[in-house]
Amino acid sequence: MPTATASPAGPGRRTRPPPPVRRVPTGGTLTRHIRIRPSEGNPPMPLETGLLEILACPACHSSLEEQDNELICTGQECGLAYPVRDGIPVLLVDEARRPA
Repeated sequence: MPTATASPAGPGRRTRPPPPVRRVPTGGTLTRHIRIRPSEGNPPMPLETGLLEILACPACHSSLEEQDNELICTGQECGLAYPVRDGIPVLLVDEARRPA
C-alpha cells in the first residue's frame, strides 16, 4: 500500500511513481527511415468515400477523378495523373505523370 508522503501535490496526498521506461532493442544502429513496399498481388486500396470531393489538382485546382491506381485531373489544359500508393494519393506535381 502506498504511503502518504510530502510532495509538490500537497501534504497528505499520494503520488504515483513514474511509469517505467520502455527500452527498444536497436541492434546497435538506429533506423531513421523505413520504406514499406506494397505487396505484389494485393489489390489497390480504394480511396475513402468523400475524399475525392475535397481533393483538387495542385497545379490547376480542378477536380480529380479516380482511374485504376491514379487520380486524373479533369482540367482541359492540365490532365496530370497523380499516383495513389497504398491508398494514399501523392499530390505532388513532380510525381505526376504528364498526359499522353
